[in-house]
Amino acid sequence: MSSAVAALGDGPAELTLGRLLQERLLQGARVLSGDQLLDRPVQWCHPLGDVLGEQGVDLSTTVALADEAELDSRRWSALQKSECAAVFVRGSEAIKTPMARPDGPPIVWVPASVSRRSLVELVATLGLAHQTYVLQYGQRVHASLAHLLHRGAGLTALCSRLARMSGCGVAVLDNNLHLLAFDPGPARLDPHAVTIAVKASQRQLLAATRSEPHRVAVLELAVREKRYACVVGAIELVEQREGWVVLIDPTAALTEHDLAEHRVAVEQAVTIVGTELLRIRGLERAEERARGNFVHALLHGRFTNHADLVARASHHAFDADARYGVVVAHSGGLIARGDSPTKLADMAREAARILESEGQETLTAVVGDVIAVIRRVSEAHRGQRDPAAEELRDYATSLARRLSERSHRFVLVAYGRPMAGAAAIVESYREARVALDLRQRLNVTDVCGFADLRVDSVLLELAQQEAGREFSAEILEPLRNERDGSLVEVARAYVQAGGNLNEAARRLSVHRNTMLYKLDRITRLLQSDFREPDMQFGVWLAIRLSDLDETTRRVNRDLSSG
Repeated sequence: MSSAVAALGDGPAELTLGRLLQERLLQGARVLSGDQLLDRPVQWCHPLGDVLGEQGVDLSTTVALADEAELDSRRWSALQKSECAAVFVRGSEAIKTPMARPDGPPIVWVPASVSRRSLVELVATLGLAHQTYVLQYGQRVHASLAHLLHRGAGLTALCSRLARMSGCGVAVLDNNLHLLAFDPGPARLDPHAVTIAVKASQRQLLAATRSEPHRVAVLELAVREKRYACVVGAIELVEQREGWVVLIDPTAALTEHDLAEHRVAVEQAVTIVGTELLRIRGLERAEERARGNFVHALLHGRFTNHADLVARASHHAFDADARYGVVVAHSGGLIARGDSPTKLADMAREAARILESEGQETLTAVVGDVIAVIRRVSEAHRGQRDPAAEELRDYATSLARRLSERSHRFVLVAYGRPMAGAAAIVESYREARVALDLRQRLNVTDVCGFADLRVDSVLLELAQQEAGREFSAEILEPLRNERDGSLVEVARAYVQAGGNLNEAARRLSVHRNTMLYKLDRITRLLQSDFREPDMQFGVWLAIRLSDLDETTRRVNRDLSSG
């Protein structure tokens, strides 16, 4: 494709050297050298003294005008090196010029009857006429798209309007080249094929728009083995790329004025489309914050009354009467060192997309360093096996696998029992947090639910009663008050090892004789033989009740502060 910029629609052509020589004023002019360079753009015509007096100024669109008498060998040499668009020499028809350099500007003889003033005014008038038309055309495109923007018509409407104005297919893509909006244009282009073609040309697209002014470039795009001319503009807001506007012309014999017209249209479109993207993202962030606040209210039971719950659930299209279970995930800080603080929120959004299916709504939120998921489950039917527990386990297992792959570390996942109605979600969340804490304490390797910890779920109520606290304190306080307070962990390891002395010593990484000494101390403090089964059970029960009480207190603190 030629690099020359051409006419815009039916407006005046951008002035080139060849176009200038067609004017009536220059009908008697003759090209003495450089006739292959007549497509050079021209904007200004300056006298010889002004051209040679400029230092470090771009003269690529400036014509140097000189009289034959002004030119000597030194000035000819300077003009050859000036990189101006052309040299117009006024004089007799028999003018003699030095040998022109192959890389020098074109030299044109102009009759002496053509006045300097007339020629300067002609170039200025023609150049400004084209620039004025470009501005008017750009204003028409801008006004048309801006009208849709202010009406809130959306990206699709902007695409359709741009497609009608340009007669082309139009696509809006994000930074990852995912299609945001599309209009097939008169060629009825396939959006999927266009996306594939743009992704295949991603490297050329990035390189071209990086080097082009206004971040608008012309590329060739192969869509299903058919080649199209395509004008691509980068959407940049606050010096940050937000996506792309792609205009695809189906015309077989594309002219330069078509390309110039498309460039102007895309330059205007990227600004309007970028503004619409900002508006959409602002709305999405506001909706996400509102939904996040609603999820936190569900998890912590923070509604003024039942009517408030129903009203907010209706706003978010959330069925307040359905059945839900809560799944929680934690890994001692899911955000790895050096990661962005937004990574945890991104992982929560990813959690909402796991095992997506119709009728299984999933809401997620970040509570501290824990990801909480509200998952809709099937209803229970009398006389049939409840499918909800298996649904929650399948989801929790998939969540643990996905988050472990994403964070590159082991992730603990636990879940509460399914509850009927939105008001009961807070109880499922409490159970999920208790199960998560117990899983950490008990070193449970597999994903588990509150119902899986059957003994602990039964003991939980007793652990929160005064009788349970007094029982655990009566047995454990003597062990805690003894020197370094390590005897409680010794007792725990011995009970968990089933009374096996060697196994308990191995778990604690101590010598067998040291273990025997510590067991004797426990027996003296408890005033009962710790090796007896009944005493071991009593100590185990006290430790379990103490752990459950501590877990419940911590979860309740988190719930009240969350």
